[in-house]
Amino acid sequence: MASQNFMNKLRQWDSKANQWFFRHFYLLFFQVILVIAFVIFFVLTLNLINLAPDMDHKSALDRLLLTQNASTLLIAFLLILNSFWMLFMLTSLFRIRSVLKNVDFNLSRRRTDRKNDDQF
Repeated sequence: MASQNFMNKLRQWDSKANQWFFRHFYLLFFQVILVIAFVIFFVLTLNLINLAPDMDHKSALDRLLLTQNASTLLIAFLLILNSFWMLFMLTSLFRIRSVLKNVDFNLSRRRTDRKNDDQF
């Protein structure tokens, strides 16, 4: 009985440590990376806006490069937004998982307590 209670406590501590690790390390790490990518994107966009009036609009090559640069920046922006959305969904899944683990732990603990009471 004491070993079973100890194993339940150990599982609970493991679950809590796992929750803390995912919540505070992984998500913050990916958020920092995404914010850095967003800042780089923003700086590149500002450079493109500053560059557009100075270009020779009669040259087809310059217009083509400007259009390609704008298209590439738009794709990068959409990928960054998609990454933010996926990070949000991942966070939600981790929270749901942790809640379900806690519910399962509490239910299994009540079942074992009820079985122990029935035996005596």
